[in-house]
Amino acid sequence: MSTTDHPEHEGGLALEQAMDWFMRLRDTPCEEDVVRQWEAWLRESEKHAAAWTRICRTWVALGERPAPLPSARPPLAPTASFVQRAGKERPFSRRRFGLTGAALLCLSLAVIFFGTDLLLRFEADFRTGAGETLTTTLADGSRVTLAPESALSDAFDGTNRKVRLLEGEAYFEVTHDTTRPFVVTARDASVRVLGTAFSVRDTGHGTRVELARGAVELRWTDATGDTAMALAPGDAVTVDRSNGKADRSRVDPHDIALWREGRLSVTDQTLGDVVGLIQRQHPAWIVVAEADISALRVTGLYDLNDPDKALAALIAPFNLHLRPFSPYLRVISSR
Repeated sequence: MSTTDHPEHEGGLALEQAMDWFMRLRDTPCEEDVVRQWEAWLRESEKHAAAWTRICRTWVALGERPAPLPSARPPLAPTASFVQRAGKERPFSRRRFGLTGAALLCLSLAVIFFGTDLLLRFEADFRTGAGETLTTTLADGSRVTLAPESALSDAFDGTNRKVRLLEGEAYFEVTHDTTRPFVVTARDASVRVLGTAFSVRDTGHGTRVELARGAVELRWTDATGDTAMALAPGDAVTVDRSNGKADRSRVDPHDIALWREGRLSVTDQTLGDVVGLIQRQHPAWIVVAEADISALRVTGLYDLNDPDKALAALIAPFNLHLRPFSPYLRVISSR
């Protein structure tokens, strides 16, 4: 049966198929026909690639792989699209390099397990792991606090004050300097300030900026070209990476970056995004089993010092279930 026959079940069917493929490849990694069939399935849709990544990350959480490199952890969703593109472009020949199906599979899994983390090792000047925060003072006296599972590179020089958010979220308290603007770049947007306090978060599907005090200019590219927006204290803007659209809302300036105090305040955000924020504090991997659950909108204040309590409070209004399958895995579902 095609996954398009019942669109509401596409996500669940893709996960079932991904699990089936995972088990087949574990049992018969050297059979070229099986590997080719898996590659074809992976290229069929983005849902297949996303489901494959989710299954692999869950397997990592359960310890079903060789010992990782130090500080290695599963990458975020963009790795799925990387695997999909690699399958389409096929830039090398198996015969030329003498790679067996097992070797190709191992290479694929290595990219999924370690690719993003290894790149961050080389690029980041500052990094945090799960449940960790880090506060540091930059060369100009500005302070930056990294949220858990975040990474930042420092590109300061004699004339420029620039940093790049590579992953996660950071809160900036910028020293005022009218001659040298402070610029934060993320994957799809940049923030330019003279002196202020604000947070920048990579949501996985875009960039979110929240302004606590002062003024900032947010810049990004949409369908019409380069776009800029001035923010006032209490403004929160999320730029969608897929289409360049910006969603502007209001938040309490005092609630911005409350994770520095072990709390999480959210206003009209998706449940999936909030789970991603709690994930940074949780030692187990958290899986949302159904796509429509991830799309639910939530507003609330959650205790990050007790991630399981935060998850329970998050799903309580929707009568969802939180199942701890092991110390390494939590699953949120409607049944």
